[in-house]
Amino acid sequence: MKIAIITSGKVGSPKVLSSCLHASLKEQGIQADLFNRIDVFKRLVDPSQLGQKYHPALWSIYRLCFLLPDRLFIRKLNSYDAIIIVETSPYGFLRHSYNFAKLRQKLRNTPLLYYGVYYLGNAPTMVKYLKENNHYSIDLFDWHLAVCEVTEIRQKPQAPWSQIGLHLKSTDLRPDPKEGLLGLVDFARPGFEEMRDAQIQVLKKLKIPYVALEGKYSIEEIREIYRKATFYFMQSGESFGVPLAECLSCGCYIFTPDSSWPMAWRLDQQPQIHGPGTLADCFVLYRNKTDLEEKLRRLAETYDLENTPKQVFDFFSSQYPYYYESNKKAMQEVLDKIRNREIGHRNN
Repeated sequence: MKIAIITSGKVGSPKVLSSCLHASLKEQGIQADLFNRIDVFKRLVDPSQLGQKYHPALWSIYRLCFLLPDRLFIRKLNSYDAIIIVETSPYGFLRHSYNFAKLRQKLRNTPLLYYGVYYLGNAPTMVKYLKENNHYSIDLFDWHLAVCEVTEIRQKPQAPWSQIGLHLKSTDLRPDPKEGLLGLVDFARPGFEEMRDAQIQVLKKLKIPYVALEGKYSIEEIREIYRKATFYFMQSGESFGVPLAECLSCGCYIFTPDSSWPMAWRLDQQPQIHGPGTLADCFVLYRNKTDLEEKLRRLAETYDLENTPKQVFDFFSSQYPYYYESNKKAMQEVLDKIRNREIGHRNN
C-alpha cells in the first residue's frame, strides 16, 4: 500500500502532524511519501472565489506558471492507494483556500482523507460558520482522521472519522531532567495582554527565569525551549494545542486561567461547548494573579529537576495516551477500509 501525505512546508501544527503521521505509517509497514505541496490545490481555486485578495488576471498568470508541474503532480497522485491532506480547520474547508472538490474529480476513485487536530463534526460552531458562508463541509473528504475525540463537544469515533491520535513519540521529545526552573510564556494574543503581563510579573517576583515567545522559530528551535521549560503559560483558548502536547511530552506543567481553554484536554464525558472542564494533574488551573503566584511558588519549592518532569509526563501519557503515541489500531482499521475499497470508491 502506498499513501501520499500532503501538507504545507511552513512551520505550524500541520507540519508536526504530517511528520508524525509519516513516522507512524512507516512503523506499521506502509510506504508513505510526504509532500510539502498543498499549494498545488490552492492553484485549483477559481479566480471568482478569491474575492479582493488577488487580481483575477495576476492569479491566472500565477496558475499558468505552475500548470505543467501541478498537472504532473496530480497525475502522480493517482498511483497512490490513498491521499491524506493535513491542514488546520477551517482553512482546509474554505472555498478560497483550496479546491479539493476539483481534486476529487481528478483522482477517480482514489480516497481523499483529511487529518487535523480535531474532527469538524465535533465543532458545531465551525460547522455553522462554514454552512452560513457557503464553504465546504464534512462531505468534502471521504474520511477524516483526528488527534482528539473532544473539541467543542465529545463524540466517539464512527463513520466518517477515526481518532488516530498524534505520534509525538517519534519526535524524540521526552521528560529528560531539567537544568533548572524555566517559565515559558506563549506568544501574545490580542486582548489578553494584561494577563500575559501578570504572568511575567509573577515569574519575576519569584525570580524564576523565563522565555516570552515572540517572532519566529524553527521547529528545532522551539522544541529546544520546550525541552528546557518547566512551566508553560497559555494565552488563549485552543481547539487542541500542539505546543501543549509537545511541552507535556517534555514533562512541562501547563498553566491556564480557564479550564475551557485547553478544549481537547477536558476529561468530562459531556463537556459543554466552550464550557469548563476537568483537566489532568499535568495542568495547573489558577483563578487570578494572587492564586497564580501561590501555586507557582508551591510548585517551584517542591520541584525536583529529575523526577518532576517524569511525573508530569506520566499524568499526560496515562490520561491522554493517544496524544503522545498514535492509535495504531484505529489507523489499521482505516488502512483496511482503504484496502477493501470501503471508502473512496465513488463515481465522479
